[in-house]
Amino acid sequence: MRTSTWRRKATKKAKTSPAELAFAYQNQLEDFDLMAQDTLVNLHYTPEQFDDTDYYRLLQIMGARSKEDRPVDPAQLYSQLTKG
Repeated sequence: MRTSTWRRKATKKAKTSPAELAFAYQNQLEDFDLMAQDTLVNLHYTPEQFDDTDYYRLLQIMGARSKEDRPVDPAQLYSQLTKG
């Protein structure tokens, strides 16, 4: 029986700068806060039911912004402006 020697060609992954990683991480945190806000508001959960949160965490959750309302990564904005 022959074994397959087919291998996927290695693709070079674009290097991500630390600033881009930090921006992506901040967006993930904001996504979680927005989900928590939707849960509290639309599903009528109490903070204890959701996350057993304290007052300051509740303020963070209620201040979460949708993706359209968040600031844009400057490097990404520059690359979009220079393409067109």
